[in-house]
Amino acid sequence: MGEGRQQPGALAGKRLLLPGRTGAPCRRPGGGSAGAQRFLLGLYVHAWLWAASGSSAQVFNLSLSVDEGLPPNTLVGDIRAGLPAAQQQQEGGGFFLSEDSDDSPLLDDFHVHPDTGIIRTARRLDRERRDHYTFVAATLLGAVVQVEIRVNDVNDHSPRFPRDSLQLDISELSPPGTAFRLPGAEDPDAGLFSTQGYTLVQPSELSEDPAGPFFQLRYGTPGSPPSPPASSPLEPLDLVLLRRLDREAAAAHELQIEAWDGGRPRRTGHLRVELRVLDENDNPPVFEQSEYRAAVREDARPGAEICRVRATDRDLGPNGHVRYSIRSRQAPGGAGGSGGPLGDAAYFAVDELSGVVRLQRPLDREAQAWHQLVVEARDGGAEPEVATVRVSIAVLDVNDNRPAIHLLFLTEGGAARVSEGARAGDYVARVSVSDADGDPEKEEEAAGELGVGLENGSISLVLEGGEGAFALRSGGSSGVFFLCVEGPLDRESRDLYDLRLVATDAGSPPLSTEQTLLLRVADLNDQPPLFSQEHYRASVSEAAVPGTAVLWVSASDADEPGTDHARLRYTLVPLQARCSPEALRPTAECGPSFTIDPESGVISTTRSLDREIQEAVELKVVAQDLGKPPLSATCLVSIAVDDVNDNEPVFLRQVYNTTLPEHAPVGHCFLQVSASGLWIEGKDGRDGEGQSLATWPQLYAKAAENGEKHMAASEP
Repeated sequence: MGEGRQQPGALAGKRLLLPGRTGAPCRRPGGGSAGAQRFLLGLYVHAWLWAASGSSAQVFNLSLSVDEGLPPNTLVGDIRAGLPAAQQQQEGGGFFLSEDSDDSPLLDDFHVHPDTGIIRTARRLDRERRDHYTFVAATLLGAVVQVEIRVNDVNDHSPRFPRDSLQLDISELSPPGTAFRLPGAEDPDAGLFSTQGYTLVQPSELSEDPAGPFFQLRYGTPGSPPSPPASSPLEPLDLVLLRRLDREAAAAHELQIEAWDGGRPRRTGHLRVELRVLDENDNPPVFEQSEYRAAVREDARPGAEICRVRATDRDLGPNGHVRYSIRSRQAPGGAGGSGGPLGDAAYFAVDELSGVVRLQRPLDREAQAWHQLVVEARDGGAEPEVATVRVSIAVLDVNDNRPAIHLLFLTEGGAARVSEGARAGDYVARVSVSDADGDPEKEEEAAGELGVGLENGSISLVLEGGEGAFALRSGGSSGVFFLCVEGPLDRESRDLYDLRLVATDAGSPPLSTEQTLLLRVADLNDQPPLFSQEHYRASVSEAAVPGTAVLWVSASDADEPGTDHARLRYTLVPLQARCSPEALRPTAECGPSFTIDPESGVISTTRSLDREIQEAVELKVVAQDLGKPPLSATCLVSIAVDDVNDNEPVFLRQVYNTTLPEHAPVGHCFLQVSASGLWIEGKDGRDGEGQSLATWPQLYAKAAENGEKHMAASEP
């Protein structure tokens, strides 16, 4: 588009390039001849002198614009559009061009036709490299057009950060609201196509955090110091902390900052921000156990290792380095003794780095049966965090007597049996242990204070061979335990357990006692009978006499053999009989025809069978054990009744009367008779009905298929 307007006055600051000069932007056609060059030179000199003499020249302005990035030879405008309409018709001699300076890129970026004044692009323009061009075009009649070409911006650049990634270090004690300055993105495009805003792309795992995000972006905040003229109005760009960080939960956070412009579609640029959370001494040491318990022989030598305490600190560096010590200012031993003037801490020492508690001076169990220490764990922070834990140490007696084991079965009859139906936690036997060594009162004292597992003072009791089915539980009293069911029992899988009770004292060397226990699992009626087949099939002739054995069904029971739980009884459950109503005679029966032996499971007939009344029989057999309550199983028995030839044909009528003409021809049909029989379909080639013939004189013959009577020969 172009806009032309007149501006009176002389040319100032412009240099006209003659057509014949080197580097002239355009030449008039035919200007190569010497006469034409002299004419133009004279004209130029005349115009120059006229302008220099102060005479006024007609000066017009023409404004044109073109989008950047268009292909070469794109039409920009016409210089004649800057002239008045009347002069546009008069001008026909072409234009002389003038540029701002010698290094003007006009000739590199545009083609200006010297005759028509048409302006076209010479290559793709880049507004970010140059956004406008100015030059002057003069006609031979003295009119001057000042041309300005502005390059319109298009969204051909994406916002770009000074770097692709950035690393920030943030203290985990930074309060919410702390802001961290980020570099802004630059977009060479102008106006709406420049950078319009920023978006913080949260990782998927952080977006699902119910506590919300840790960071948000803030840019162009009202009230902030004014940005320098060269900076973006969106600056400063700050990353603001919303809630407390915890390095121990997440040592680093990776964020994606997206800058976007106002184009459609908009262009974006990205900055990857890696935030490292710096450690602070905000975590105290934590012991692995709330209380440590150990035992030591009274004849142990100084330096012997008793136990190891361990504390961890989640902080890094010196903040996480833990050192151990025993608190010296603590009360002497408790009820077991005062610990003497030295106190408990005087008998033990803890390694500063490893946490190993060692004996420091000889012990006397008769003076004190147990000791309690308070161990401190201190980290290496500037303001160290401290944690404490109690360590209880029992002094074990040195003995030379083996422990004794006493068993009392709590089952019915006091036998070493347990029902397979016993539930977890049921008692099987009471077990007590004793040791002649040591002071019983002091043994009870140590056991009561420490509560060390299954121990009676210095005696431990272990169950071997239970394989998860049995376990020992403390009886609450000193030296009393209970043998209990721990897991499910199944006599059919295992009916005998070989258990061993091992009682061991803490002597040196330790003395132990073993007692073997054979524990049988008593049967429970928990296994139903099981037939060898779900469906039995057999056949029997309808001529079989009552009592004929048809088949034998068999079921088994996995319960203990020889007991009522495994003894089976068989019974028949009659199903609805399927009898043929057409074949029923007044004397025919359709009812139960079979019975089963309750002991053996043999099925036999109870009466004569008639296949014409009942072709097949469906029976249900029930096998039931003698347990309380009894368990049972069923199977299906299908018996087919085989046919025999036990029925005579029967005529439909007893007497047939007919007449026959005297001279009837041979083959003349004069009578049809029929007879039926209860036969098996397909056995004789017929479908349940057959025919038979009476004896006729030799004059007649029978058609075998339909019973028709024909003349065989004429009477003489």
